[in-house]
Amino acid sequence: MRKKVNFFNLLQQQCDYQCKGMSLLYDYCMTHNEVSADELIKVEDEADMVRRILIDELNKTFITPIDRQDLFDLSRLIDEILDYAKTTVDEIRLFSVPPNADMCEIIRVLVEMTLHIKLAVENMEKHQAIARDEAIKVKEYENLVGETCVKALARIFDEEDFRTIFKYREIYRHLNHTADIADNAMDFLLDILVKM
Repeated sequence: MRKKVNFFNLLQQQCDYQCKGMSLLYDYCMTHNEVSADELIKVEDEADMVRRILIDELNKTFITPIDRQDLFDLSRLIDEILDYAKTTVDEIRLFSVPPNADMCEIIRVLVEMTLHIKLAVENMEKHQAIARDEAIKVKEYENLVGETCVKALARIFDEEDFRTIFKYREIYRHLNHTADIADNAMDFLLDILVKM
C-alpha cells in the first residue's frame, strides 16, 4: 500500500513559497537589493518543484480528498501568482525602471493577499468557515489592487517620455493580473468548500 499523500500539505507548501516570494519582491522594490531579487528566482524554482510533486502524486493517487481537477487548478493558480512575482523582477531589470511608490504600494497589497490566501488554504481541511472568510478578504484586496493600479496609471501618464509610460504600464498590468489570478484562485477555493 502506498503511503497516503496529504494534498492539503502540498498546497500549503506552495502558499509558503508564494508568501516568501511576494515578500522578497516587496523588499526588492523598497530597497533595490538585488540579493532579494535573486532569492525570489530561487524560491520560484523551489515552488515549481512542489507543484511537480503535487501533479506526480495526483497522477498516482486513485482517490483524492477533493476533486482532482479542482486540486490541479487551485495549485496552478497559486503557482501563477509566484510566477508573476518573478516576471515583475525580470521586467524591472529588463526595462531598467526603478520601482516607484505606486509600484511598492501595489506589491504591499499583493503581500497581504498572499498571506490571506495562505490562511484560506491552511484552513480548508478542518475549518471551512475560516477558509471562506479569508478567501473573501482576498477578493476584497483584488478590488484595492485594481483601484491602486488605475491611480498609478493616471500618474504615470503625466510623464513626458512615452517609453517610460509603456514600461511602467506593462509592469502595472502584470501586477494587476496577479491580483486577478489570486481572485480566481479564491473562486476555486470557495467552490471546493461548497463541494466539501
